[in-house]
Amino acid sequence: MTAFSKEKQKAAAHNKYIFWWLIAIELFMSFSFFGYVHIEPISITFAYIPVLIAGAVLGPAEATVTGAIFGLASMWKASAFYVGAGDAVFSPVTGGQPVESILLSVGSRALFGFLAGILYMLARKGRYPKAGIVVVSGIGRLLHTFCVYLFMGILFPEMGYTAADTLKSADSLDYLVSVLIIDSIVLFCYVFSRSGFMEQLMRRVYSVDELKAAEVPHKGKLAVMAVLVIISSFSVAVYFTNRIGSVMRNYGISLPGKLSYDLMHLQIQFLMGMISLAAMAIIVIILVQKNSIYSYYEARLDGLTGLYSRQQFFQTGEILLHDMRSGSDGARGYFVILDVDDFKGINDCYGHPVGDKVLKEVAENLKRIFYDQGIIGRLGGDEFVALIFHPASKEEIREKLDRMKKSLSEIQIGERSVSCSIGVIPVEEGYTIDELYRNADRLLYEAKKNGKNRFAFGYRFH
Repeated sequence: MTAFSKEKQKAAAHNKYIFWWLIAIELFMSFSFFGYVHIEPISITFAYIPVLIAGAVLGPAEATVTGAIFGLASMWKASAFYVGAGDAVFSPVTGGQPVESILLSVGSRALFGFLAGILYMLARKGRYPKAGIVVVSGIGRLLHTFCVYLFMGILFPEMGYTAADTLKSADSLDYLVSVLIIDSIVLFCYVFSRSGFMEQLMRRVYSVDELKAAEVPHKGKLAVMAVLVIISSFSVAVYFTNRIGSVMRNYGISLPGKLSYDLMHLQIQFLMGMISLAAMAIIVIILVQKNSIYSYYEARLDGLTGLYSRQQFFQTGEILLHDMRSGSDGARGYFVILDVDDFKGINDCYGHPVGDKVLKEVAENLKRIFYDQGIIGRLGGDEFVALIFHPASKEEIREKLDRMKKSLSEIQIGERSVSCSIGVIPVEEGYTIDELYRNADRLLYEAKKNGKNRFAFGYRFH
């Protein structure tokens, strides 16, 4: 894995948490008065601000998705009988033209997010990115209005709105107020996302994710939980509506079908707002927790290379052995041990600082080769180990090790290049991490005995 790819992966891990937090904020604002402030004579819509933040902080793709979520929330709110005719066209239930309503609600907001993301991307590449962010944020409201009116003019011409009506919204008393507030919020988020505090926090979070890569995410279970939460929300809404109906019937009041539907509709909005608020809190808790975990791991990592220390490697490795699954050839993974050839000579001839630099280079190469395949540790001196917990063929492991050897050979120390000897043994069920280490260590010395700068590949313990 190249250094560029590594940086892209870190950025993706960074963006993941911000993106989901913005989705939660979008839903929360869509289902609370924070998204729609009405103080006579001013009425301001803030629900699209997370779309702008996604564009400024992340990119066009994230802003497009956030815009689509904004559109879905608007579509749900418009799907009630109490909304006016002007809002009803945003709903496939009450608008009479389901496809056109979906395109208007979701399509126009997705387009808004995409265009905002493109403009922010150009602003970030400019000479004065902060000024560019302010300019794009300043036209954010007009851009949103333009996209909605454009779709409305095409899909619902009978409503009398066209893209040409966009500038009329700038005539209102609240326009300048909304521009100042939106500019301040988006600029703050942009600056904060690039602050030293956030960079350090996300570096720590990424490091914990990398260290805990062995804990395979149970995406299926998370999806099931999400579905159960949604089903539970609807069941609570139905129960709430039924109980209101029961209470009112006890007082001799009969609820029409439309009123019962609207009550359930409002209850679901309330629940969605609470769920999104809980999601925001959970994401913050996860970040704080991972920051604490990093501090815990930091005390147990090798100070020079940042890899697992001997004790941490063996403790974690023993836990992982119980969860490793067998591949097609019966192997459940591999144990790799490596040390640098003639490392003592490097220290004696060139000094310990140069030796430390070599050790760091070896550690970085191991991380690049096995970054998502297992855990890596430094046992002491120039001895490194890796437990590969993903089933792989012998040829795949050979190819990875050949790549690492080639990369190390490009490190020049005086007139010599760095080389290493490696012992590799498949992981079999029933063996402890210590037994794997001892057998791989024998293979390492076999590689050294046969001329160094090579690896010895074991097949089975027996």
